[in-house]
This record gives sequence, C-alpha cells and structure tokens, in this order.
Amino acid sequence: MRVTNVERTRWGNYHDRTNSFDDTDDINAFIRIVKRNESLKEYIRSYVGKGNLQFVPHHFGKYSVDITLLRDGTPVADFDVERWSQWKDTWPEYYRHIHFLGRKEKFLQEERPFFMVYLNFPRNECLIVEKETIQQYPTITKTFKMKKVSDRVKEIPLSEGRRYK
Repeated sequence: MRVTNVERTRWGNYHDRTNSFDDTDDINAFIRIVKRNESLKEYIRSYVGKGNLQFVPHHFGKYSVDITLLRDGTPVADFDVERWSQWKDTWPEYYRHIHFLGRKEKFLQEERPFFMVYLNFPRNECLIVEKETIQQYPTITKTFKMKKVSDRVKEIPLSEGRRYK
C-alpha cells in the first residue's frame, strides 16, 4: 500500500503542532542550532560564502522549501526541514538509512545549494544531507515494514549525513 495524504498528515501531526503543516517551531529550532554551532555555520558557509546572511522561512511560499538563506536579499541556499518522531534523545538502532522523499525531488532542481535537514523529536539535534549527495542515489519504491506502507524515496547511507547539536 502506498503512503496516502491522510497518513502523511497523521504522521506529521505532533501534539505540539497546530496541524501537520505547522513547521514554524521546527524551522526556528534549526536556525537556533545553526546560530550556536560554529562547525555547522562553517559547513553552510563552505557552500555559500560569507556575507550578510539571513534565514527566511517560506520565502517562496508554503509549498516550497522551508527556509531560504539570503545574502543581501538574494537567495543563495535552500533548506527543507523534517522532524523524526522516533529519533528522541538517542539515535534509533534500526535507522540505518536517510530517506529523502521522492515528492521533494523538485527541491533538487534549483541551481543554488539545497540541504535536507532532519531534526530529532526534541529539536536539539539535526542531521543534514546536501543536494550533491542526495542526487547520487536513485529513487526507489521502498516498503517500510514498521508502518506497512511503501513510498518513493532515495535511500542514502546514514554515514552520508552530518549530525550537529
């Protein structure tokens, strides 16, 4: 069985959200992590350079990337943020891959850098994968045994991601 919109809504509708699309706190949490983590700032700067940088949530509208990084008003990078309910204080043993959802492939089409950000449930740690790495992997139909559904994903080895607190 394929993942339905009803399931996507239910899985993304946490107790601390207004609805499954309410990612404001997730976006703000990621921005806070960046601001306090010099290593993460340097990683991002290695793609966009230095300058007057500003994170802008939903710069291109609510159905596009979650965050756009602007330099002097010009978009220089995009970020999409997901929150993993199973990743709490410790990494789940059965998480061996990063699954980039096929429906997000449109975000890989822009010329500027793109980063997929996965937050843990408490929103104090993140895992990041950049566009070039994501693009190396084919999109497959993956059956998720725990949820008994399938979806189109790029299955990326966990070692390809970078974790930051």
